[in-house]
Amino acid sequence: MKKRVIAALLTASMAVGLLAGCGSSGGDSGGESKEAGKQGKEASLRFIDVNPSPERQKYYEGVFQKFEEETGISVAYESVPWDDAADKLTVLGTSGQLPDVITTHPSWLGQFTEADWIMPVDDYVEEHGDEFVEAVKNINWAQEKEKYGHVYSIPDGFMVKGIFYRKDWVEEIGYEIPTGKDWTYDAYFDLIKALTDKEKKRYGNSFRGARGAFDPLLTYLQTFTGGYTYDEEGNFLLNSPECVEALEKWCEIYKDGYVPEDSVNWGFVEMVDNFTGGLTGTVSNDSEVAKACEEKMDPSQWGVLPMPVSTVDGKLLNSAGSPYSYTISKTSEYPEEALALVDFLVRPENNIEYCKMGGLIPIKNDVGDDETYGENGPYAPFLAQLNDPNFTVPPTYGAFNYTDLHQDMFHTELQKYLLGQQSAEDVLNHIGDELTARMKQYLADNEGAEVEKPKTMQPAAE
Repeated sequence: MKKRVIAALLTASMAVGLLAGCGSSGGDSGGESKEAGKQGKEASLRFIDVNPSPERQKYYEGVFQKFEEETGISVAYESVPWDDAADKLTVLGTSGQLPDVITTHPSWLGQFTEADWIMPVDDYVEEHGDEFVEAVKNINWAQEKEKYGHVYSIPDGFMVKGIFYRKDWVEEIGYEIPTGKDWTYDAYFDLIKALTDKEKKRYGNSFRGARGAFDPLLTYLQTFTGGYTYDEEGNFLLNSPECVEALEKWCEIYKDGYVPEDSVNWGFVEMVDNFTGGLTGTVSNDSEVAKACEEKMDPSQWGVLPMPVSTVDGKLLNSAGSPYSYTISKTSEYPEEALALVDFLVRPENNIEYCKMGGLIPIKNDVGDDETYGENGPYAPFLAQLNDPNFTVPPTYGAFNYTDLHQDMFHTELQKYLLGQQSAEDVLNHIGDELTARMKQYLADNEGAEVEKPKTMQPAAE
């Protein structure tokens, strides 16, 4: 009997991945170059991976071989290290040399659409949307349409954040973790402090101080604004006195020694490695971390808690979404074949294999009898959050290009506060001034545009 999967994300129905006849992309697909390319030439595609690893390369090369056997279309795998990816793609985009299919981080879509580097895929979504889980339609694609006017990407998988914690440490000290409405951010900070025991070389949290450090803080600050980043005129809301106090509280765990001192320079890898390695007792991150926990820890050592709820209105804010998505370059000589490749990558059998490899949740409805994504599987806590009626995905920084800020300003401003070089108010005012200027410019340049609103699992009203 099929394992029942949490209905909010994975409603059971058969999804069929179509390769041939994927249809047009809903926008300018570079018709002249496409026709020229098809005259007397066999189609071949370039694909770039921006988060490479031996395991990912093996997967992609294997699935590309299956694609070629089925279609006769060859695919060349290319990669660029994550730390260099944004800069590399900017160079390729500026010079008109982007590969046909690009693994794209959500924060780059503003830059890519503004520069007109990628194709919309609205027609594909219209034709195949029912094959995808509700979260993709009501969160990923709803956000893209609201921000950019079109859908430009097809996600590689779905992630939901949670609090990974050392279950064995909690049991050892006899600590009772609050639940429901009592599981607030204050309760989370209390747990971090309770798990810290420097004599045993234990710290309560894997703190992120390097690039990406402001992203989880953004969600926490949004709990004080009903999930909003800007007001209707584009003014930054997160530098209010309440938010300044919240930033100070967030950083207390670093300043008061409940996390390792060198975590001011930690990124994703250091956070996860020090949690699975036994130095830290909690780490707040996406469901992909479950894969590392399964591989490196005993099941009795770790568990997953939902993200804390807002102390203001009880909302469960969570930056759920996809780690990467597939986009198609506007300079592609073979846009229809590129779309066919993407469709092949997200076929249920291929997508499930990929998601298991990366610790993700599949994006297609059909997961068959796979226990991994059932009620008692390792991803059940994440799926349960998506089933929470209060589950809300707040906006990001905006529809404009903020890649440069994400690469530098956001975390360096925070680090200055952590190291005593400026105040918490300075952090939020500096970031807020820059974001306000960009948002107001975006609204001025795009007639009819509005600031992004929080999203829920409920379909948007037509």
